[in-house]
Amino acid sequence: MEIEVRSPNVRYTKDHIDSVYHYQTTDVRREPGRLVATPRETTYNFRTVRQVPRLGVMLVGWGGNNGSTVTAAVLANKMNMGWPTKDGPRTANYYGSVTQASTVLLGSETGSGSGVYVPLKDILPMVDPNDIVFDGKTGLRA
Repeated sequence: MEIEVRSPNVRYTKDHIDSVYHYQTTDVRREPGRLVATPRETTYNFRTVRQVPRLGVMLVGWGGNNGSTVTAAVLANKMNMGWPTKDGPRTANYYGSVTQASTVLLGSETGSGSGVYVPLKDILPMVDPNDIVFDGKTGLRA
């Protein structure tokens, strides 16, 4: 799902998404008998490349628990693997992945006021886990 932000602080080009964010906070200084609060604003400029790059992951100790588990999970999803269970067939999924399975409150829907939740992976361009290229080493030579 494509999300477009219409704001004077966001600009879209063919290659980038540029945004300006104004962070507001308050500095507090202690003086004898009183606190002096001074508002402070910091402006951040963000640039996000719209083209998602390729991602390679080098796993040292690939044959260990962590390396083999993450590789198997990505391959199972990539190949749409499934298996029978007593409750019926199951297929691989990315449940438990923060970027793939969680949602973010985008705002309130005009009219109804209901919250609109979107997948985190749709907020900004991200590498799809199925496109990750793995390589690694399983042992050390003497």
